[in-house]
Amino acid sequence: MSDPSTRRPSFWRDHPLFLWGSLTVAALFLAGAAAIAMRVPRYRAEAAQFNARMTAAERATRDSVLAHRGKRTQLAVAILQRDIRVRALQQKKVHLAVVIADSVLELRHGRATLRRAKMQIGPDAEVKAPDGRAWRLVRPVGERRVADLQRSPVYTVPEWVYVRQGQPIPPESERRVPGGLGSYVIRLDDGTEIHTEPQAGPLKGTVKPASFQVRARDMGAIFDALKEETPVYIY
Repeated sequence: MSDPSTRRPSFWRDHPLFLWGSLTVAALFLAGAAAIAMRVPRYRAEAAQFNARMTAAERATRDSVLAHRGKRTQLAVAILQRDIRVRALQQKKVHLAVVIADSVLELRHGRATLRRAKMQIGPDAEVKAPDGRAWRLVRPVGERRVADLQRSPVYTVPEWVYVRQGQPIPPESERRVPGGLGSYVIRLDDGTEIHTEPQAGPLKGTVKPASFQVRARDMGAIFDALKEETPVYIY
């Protein structure tokens, strides 16, 4: 009696082209992988040299571009400041002029200066929180309007103040500080604040970034002459 296994058809015997084709593809794949593996160190060395050369070139290009852009930015700001100064001189009604170069706040009626006050200008700042949030605080230049006038307001200290000082952020109810931004606050339509010395809270003894701080006695002489929509020229 014959063995049944001898009567089973053999897949590889019946399909020799598939067998040899598969073996050939496998051999080519292994040969290619071996060739790539042998060349990996060389590729890495060449890439390192190329990157080193490109980094130097890119650094030089970057510095040149940034210098060019910096000059263009300075020129654009200077032109804008000149334009705002001219527009302030053309204003015939009561207005404020924030003269950054001289660190002064002026109350004017037309071209006549009614009151001049020295001010401290808060620096530009960028604050980043550990959770990824970021605040960019930049001093404005241009024409603004008075949006709000407040006497001794209860000031809600922004979260970024605590982040910048490396302190935990309290709940909003605990961030509401009477006198936290001084006894007079002029808030402009872009959120910029012209205020007096903070009397309490984490901003006391500091100058809030991107804001303008004026002594209380000087602000008191200016405050009553203002109303909402009063023009403010910052240059």
